Amino acid sequence: MITPKQILNIAAYAGDIILSNGGEIYRTEDTISRICQAYGMKYVQSLVTPTGIFISIDDGDGGSETIVRRIHSREINLTKISKVNDFSRSLQTEVLKHQAAMEELASIEYGNPKSKLTLGLFLISFGVSMNVILMNENYINIIPAILASLGAQIAVKKMGFLKDINFIPEIVAGFIAGSISLFSLQQGLGDNLAIIVVSGILPFVPGVAITNSIRDAISGDLISSTSRSIEAALIAISLAVGVALSLGVFY
Repeated sequence: MITPKQILNIAAYAGDIILSNGGEIYRTEDTISRICQAYGMKYVQSLVTPTGIFISIDDGDGGSETIVRRIHSREINLTKISKVNDFSRSLQTEVLKHQAAMEELASIEYGNPKSKLTLGLFLISFGVSMNVILMNENYINIIPAILASLGAQIAVKKMGFLKDINFIPEIVAGFIAGSISLFSLQQGLGDNLAIIVVSGILPFVPGVAITNSIRDAISGDLISSTSRSIEAALIAISLAVGVALSLGVFY
């Protein structure tokens, strides 16, 4: 027999994965409710903010539990969000035991990627370089755009503990992308510095954060909407600062 505390652990873990990987507030709360109700909890109350999860459940027979989980870091991984969504819905038809459920969530969080890291970074860089075509610029700018984006992403991945400090990765990414863009232009690999720089920093532009802030505002989650909007603005400023530093040093 699964206990209310174990149900809370499963729901909080699932919510943690969604919120830590760029999920919206409403999606996190909906997933938590689905999981708790699948295990027979009659009353479920959850309060989710961008940095914390608060859940209280009651089975109607006096068995109530509350849990608080702090969210320390966030990234963007829509695949993990999709898998947790599928997991919560599968519980409606087949309820898993506590250990099995926790192991499945752990496999979602820590599962090995299907492709190598370097290949993934290259594909991202190639994708953002297509911005050159969208902006109707000379195709000669595609190669330096790929190099700028790839260099910035590799630099951030290799930063170690510094990448966990807010806004430092974005400043470094902007600096590396700006430096590579300027060097490529000086070597004759491109003819439009602006388009190369923009393409180089595109992987770090907080598009998901901006979208989520709007979605949260529509849902009435004004605290989350405001905090996400401010975070997105600070990320954009950090990218600009990094690019400005590179141009100030090398231009």
